[in-house]
Amino acid sequence: MVAVGAEGITGIELLIDAEHRTVQFYAITSADQGCGRNMVEATLSAMPEDWLLAVLMDWSGGFWQHMARDYPRLQVR
Repeated sequence: MVAVGAEGITGIELLIDAEHRTVQFYAITSADQGCGRNMVEATLSAMPEDWLLAVLMDWSGGFWQHMARDYPRLQVR
């Protein structure tokens, strides 16, 4: 668990289901502006085109909606 407002942390947690070719963004955090976008970009570029990339629970306050607009391959539910 990460404390809200903690300094110097960057991380992403992905749930990967290889059988169903699905990657779910489960948690993402960064103390540095722009690192969240970089982590999303890196994940999207590393995954084959026929895989589903999704955010099933969005508590970000708008981050994932921005990412979905910029990266149409990403599905936000």
